[in-house]
Amino acid sequence: MTYTTPGAVAAARSHTPAGLLAMGYALFGVAWIYFSDDWLLAMAPDLQIFALLGRGKGVAFVLATSGLLFLLAQRRESQVARRQRIEQNEKLHLLQLLDAIANGSPDAIFAKDLQGRYLFANRETCRLLGQAEAVVLGHGDDSVFPLHEAEMLTQIDAEVLRGGQVIQREEQLTTVDGQRVYLTSKGPLRGGDGSVIGVFGVSRDITERKRIEDVHRQWAMAFENTRDGVMIADDRGRIQAINRAFTEITGYTEADALGQTAKLLQSGMHDTGFYRDMWRALRDHGHWQGEIWNRRKGGDIYPEWLTVSAVSDTSGTLTHYVGVFTDITRVKHSEAQLDHLAHFDPLTGLPNRSQLHTRLEQTLARAARHDTKVAVLYIDLDGFKTVNDSRGHPVGDELLVCISRRLRARLRDEDLLGRMGGDEFLVVVELQGGPAEVAVLARDLLAAVAEPVPLPGGGDAYLTASIGISVFPDDASSNAVEMLRDADAAMYRAKDQGRNRFCFYTSDLNAEAQAKLELEAALSRALERDEFRLHYQPKVEALSGHIVGAEALLRWQRGGVGLVSPGQFIPIAERSSMILGIGAWVIDEACRQIRAWMDAGQPVLRIAVNVAARQFAAGDLDQVLGESLRRHGVSAEHIEIELTESMLMERPEVTAAMLRKLKVLGAKLSLDDFGTGYSSLGYLHSFPIDTLKIDQSFVRRIGVGEQAPVLVDAIIALAHRLGLSVVAEGVETAEQRDYLLRQGCDELQGYRFGRPDTAEALQLRLAAQAQPAMEPRLTP
Repeated sequence: MTYTTPGAVAAARSHTPAGLLAMGYALFGVAWIYFSDDWLLAMAPDLQIFALLGRGKGVAFVLATSGLLFLLAQRRESQVARRQRIEQNEKLHLLQLLDAIANGSPDAIFAKDLQGRYLFANRETCRLLGQAEAVVLGHGDDSVFPLHEAEMLTQIDAEVLRGGQVIQREEQLTTVDGQRVYLTSKGPLRGGDGSVIGVFGVSRDITERKRIEDVHRQWAMAFENTRDGVMIADDRGRIQAINRAFTEITGYTEADALGQTAKLLQSGMHDTGFYRDMWRALRDHGHWQGEIWNRRKGGDIYPEWLTVSAVSDTSGTLTHYVGVFTDITRVKHSEAQLDHLAHFDPLTGLPNRSQLHTRLEQTLARAARHDTKVAVLYIDLDGFKTVNDSRGHPVGDELLVCISRRLRARLRDEDLLGRMGGDEFLVVVELQGGPAEVAVLARDLLAAVAEPVPLPGGGDAYLTASIGISVFPDDASSNAVEMLRDADAAMYRAKDQGRNRFCFYTSDLNAEAQAKLELEAALSRALERDEFRLHYQPKVEALSGHIVGAEALLRWQRGGVGLVSPGQFIPIAERSSMILGIGAWVIDEACRQIRAWMDAGQPVLRIAVNVAARQFAAGDLDQVLGESLRRHGVSAEHIEIELTESMLMERPEVTAAMLRKLKVLGAKLSLDDFGTGYSSLGYLHSFPIDTLKIDQSFVRRIGVGEQAPVLVDAIIALAHRLGLSVVAEGVETAEQRDYLLRQGCDELQGYRFGRPDTAEALQLRLAAQAQPAMEPRLTP
């Protein structure tokens, strides 16, 4: 932009009248030269007058010319004077503008001559120096600054003069405001002829900016070097910055994380409600803090302690979120270790006295709610002190660890084993049966302890144990303290009776347990004494009522006692390895009986044989069956293997393989007590099952309530949809029979059609079957 002064405008205007005047004068002069003599001749008839007029013409021309020159000179002087006044006024105005700008600036503006004396200093410069303008002007820096600062400024001025260029640098100076930092621009000051006459400068106070930069730098260092992970996200949750610890903890680099949201870290362990509450806290309170489980880039899930804060600008508008988190994996591990030390024995890893007491109370409460029984076995090692004192504590510790492992191996997963302290252990068992069940377990534990223990230095240690048993609620103990007290008292009574034995708290329980042990001892000899028998309960075709099969049921004819109830001896056999031999005998006996009927020319039925869980889990059921079939020359089509749901679901893949082996032999497979256990329809469909048996508990309620018939209907419909036949067991009334027949049940079994009886009795029934049917046929 060009700035035009009023004087320049006036000068331009003055050229026009002067030109017109000069042109007029030239025209007049030319006309006068050419025409003045003619005018004079016309006016003067004679030469004398003409000469006189000629002289007058010359004088007049000189006078006119002099007057004109005077007027022009006077006008010129007037115009020059006027122009000078205008230019002076303009310069004064410009100086006033510059002074207003300089003195209104928050920056310090100054100029110095070549000797370093101030030629100009604006108001801010004087304020900072704490001096009046009159004091500052004409003086150098040494009069207003400390000596070392003045020397620094002089060196900078000299550098500017040498370089002839504008330079910029930071200066730390002492002012009336204290030590301040200035960003100063200095350059050579030039005169009108372009020569350097000094130095000018503009200084801006950047102290606060430097402080903020330092703070930011400190925060940046803290941000980058803190051991906590830090994440900064915008108001939409998109990650804008992360620190080094974030990468070290999560595995995600800036390239992975920037632009993403925190969902990048979600582990899937928290539901939507958890995150909804977090965002609600951020919205209502501006921060959230708590424990959260996130996922590293490598897939590992880890715990962290997270603090999230919402950041707003000065107007209150949300701009960012800042998340700071600490990986608390080690803390969690330490807490777990401390918790483990507080509740578990450090030597054996078993629950300690405190944990045992707590869990025993919980077990007793559960037993009270469900009306079940709980047994506490207080175990004290006999002779441990002798080994510990003679061989040293390290050997004693290894001995305790070995014994604890043996005890654990003899217990079920759901049973509780702990160390009370020293050489005392405690077992807590929720009973399925009565006290006799505990006696069997106690004997097993005694045997485990009595086995020789190899010692590190050579030789074996031989220990026994004394076990005291208390049973809830039979001995009237109502809490853990009383149970432990009674079991401890019983344990000392066992020691008094000779050790290496167990003792119940009450004499009645002792007698029952003793009887149970006697029963078990007799059971173990029943096979060799040929005391087992098979009785057969008929299965009838539902429509015709004809006997089409039978279930082989084990009976024990105990010598000197008589027939023993299956409910007494079968559970004992199933909990021990005796069931393997007994189960094999049942299969072999069923095959022998079929062979006997065939040899006698009697009707042969399909015989169903029950298989125990332990027998099935042994993994050689197909071999046992195959050997019996070959031994007696019997076709497998006459044998039906009955299994329960629970044993099939124990290990489905292994189960399916065994069932296929049995099917290869030609045996029929039946699923017993269907509906009472846990099963998967997917596995049921994949297992090569031929028959489902409806449990008698459902059949018994037909006609009593609405639920049982619905379940019976569902089982029958399901079986038929799967291509399976259905047998209902426990049929005792005509109403039950008629209902099952109407629903399409294939076979019926129960007291309505015959109790379990001998093979001879079954043949009499078959012979009578040739006569008119005992039960009239019912047409649905």
